Amino acid sequence: MRLNYFLSETAVNLRRNLLMTIAAISTVAISLLLLGGAQILQLVVANVTSTWEGKVEVSVFLRSDVTEGELDGLRSDLARMPEIETFTYVSKNQAYEEFKELYADKPELYEVLPKDSLPASFRVSLVDAADAEEVAARVEGSPGIDDVNFGGDIIRRLLQVNTLLRAVTLGMSAVLMVAAAALIANTIRLAIFARREEISIMKLVGATNWFIRIPFMFEGVFAALTGAIVSSIVVLGANELFFSKMGDFLAFLGPVFSFSAWEITKVLLILVGGGVAVGLFGSVLALRRFLEV
Repeated sequence: MRLNYFLSETAVNLRRNLLMTIAAISTVAISLLLLGGAQILQLVVANVTSTWEGKVEVSVFLRSDVTEGELDGLRSDLARMPEIETFTYVSKNQAYEEFKELYADKPELYEVLPKDSLPASFRVSLVDAADAEEVAARVEGSPGIDDVNFGGDIIRRLLQVNTLLRAVTLGMSAVLMVAAAALIANTIRLAIFARREEISIMKLVGATNWFIRIPFMFEGVFAALTGAIVSSIVVLGANELFFSKMGDFLAFLGPVFSFSAWEITKVLLILVGGGVAVGLFGSVLALRRFLEV
């Protein structure tokens, strides 16, 4: 009986302040869409990072006058490093053949090169791509080494861009969620004002504080939860209609925009949880300021 009363009172409040309710729902939906965008961006960067990490290797280029003793010393040093998974020696001839194969459709690029013009090198695969910079620093400067290159810069810059974009997106989302909570609080304030005489009568006949408050709290949570559902539907639709089909247009984007069911579920749970939190915060704010019960 009480639940039916609370729901009916909530419906009455929502109808009386329909425009404000729609505005609150829209603001919550937009703010949570930004929050969802930040979560999707994090998943995309995580996929890109894992893809790049599998390809990161340290290239140790050797001087043209490297001696056999220096080569043996380098092999021993590399074999003793626990961060290194495997390493391969690439001779000058092998480097030339790989260059020739890579530019097979442009013979003018390799036909003018002497076969011993490309440097010999060690290609080092790592247990963890995050160790690329450390391994490069430890190897650099050893006898017989001309230069050391690694792909760690790409990962580092990618993570920096991700951090910046997430900070901006989360900041905008937080501002809009505060605005949504304020709108919900104002909507409830209008409902309280419209029913002030009824509330006074309820207090006179002995209605408890929570009996009076609960319909207004339901109103705030309903508005926020509706906005969360709208944003969740948009995220699900984008995943099904856009993200999951990216690989059909550009093959290399397939793994980047491929999200597991659990990853998408976590994003939806964050949106729904955020919506409920905004609704409760707006409701409590309104009830503390405008309802003295």
